[in-house]
Amino acid sequence: MRLLVLTHSTRDPSFRVRWGRFASAFENAGWEFVPAEIPASGQGRRVLLSTAADADVTVLHRRLFRGGDLDRLRRHARRLVYDFDDALLYRDRPPYRSWQRERRFFGVIRAADLVLAGNRYLAMIARIVNKDVRVLPSTVDVEHLAPSEESDPGFVAVWIGQRATLPHLESVREAVLSAGANIPGFKLRVIADSAPAGAEFVPWSEDAERDGLARAHVGLMPLPSSRFTRGKCGYKLLQYYAAGLPVIASPVGVNRVLLDAGGLAARTPDEWSDAVSALAADPARRAGLGVGGRRFVERRYASARLAPRLVGLLKSLCSPG
Repeated sequence: MRLLVLTHSTRDPSFRVRWGRFASAFENAGWEFVPAEIPASGQGRRVLLSTAADADVTVLHRRLFRGGDLDRLRRHARRLVYDFDDALLYRDRPPYRSWQRERRFFGVIRAADLVLAGNRYLAMIARIVNKDVRVLPSTVDVEHLAPSEESDPGFVAVWIGQRATLPHLESVREAVLSAGANIPGFKLRVIADSAPAGAEFVPWSEDAERDGLARAHVGLMPLPSSRFTRGKCGYKLLQYYAAGLPVIASPVGVNRVLLDAGGLAARTPDEWSDAVSALAADPARRAGLGVGGRRFVERRYASARLAPRLVGLLKSLCSPG
């Protein structure tokens, strides 16, 4: 069987997490796994979308097509799956509401034979117009992010992200650095494509991510509360857990549930500062939270555990009836 996965970019973190890491699982199950980047030109898209006729299942990953492209894809695709892990019907900054985005979002949800949503909140929205919606969380490669027996000297608070999400860190940076001023050997480590003042900058790569997390002491996940962020899937938090780190995070969206496994909730700058100070002063508590978070991810969010489920879902889509 042939699986065509259409995405904006195969280098996109969401594609890598939700589809790229499962290529071998599909191939081992007898599928031909074909990722394809959607061209910017109309002619290029028309050519690519026509190839859906040769696939048993076509996955549209995150993209919100306009009417013409969506109609063309639906006409050619034998079975169409839409996969998303953000509240794409909203903008990621004010004004969040966009009637055009909502119309395109619900259009593609309605057109799909199966919808895969990153969490229950997103699934609830999709079920407004499509009955066949399944929750498929973003999974973590727990072997890649295994905890280390050694950490850097002092106390390292780490944040992973991208330039676009740096404002989230900026919202608590002063509070974190203020707490760090009273902690011997404190360091704020940023693993991304850019970093704010006062932080150790580590350019992102898979190896840098693994090593930078393994040697840290706590993971940070600040997040503002908005229509868009309430749909976030907490992947950053899960990565910290996989590395055996306790977490300090904003209790927004799914974070409120995930924090029960091994983290502290922080809402205000004072709460962020207090949480950093508390964990720096209590190695035993850090260790306990880290073990709890790691076990939680191994049990519920490990890629190896969820791969058979994803393959099975798409296989059942191809079954008669």
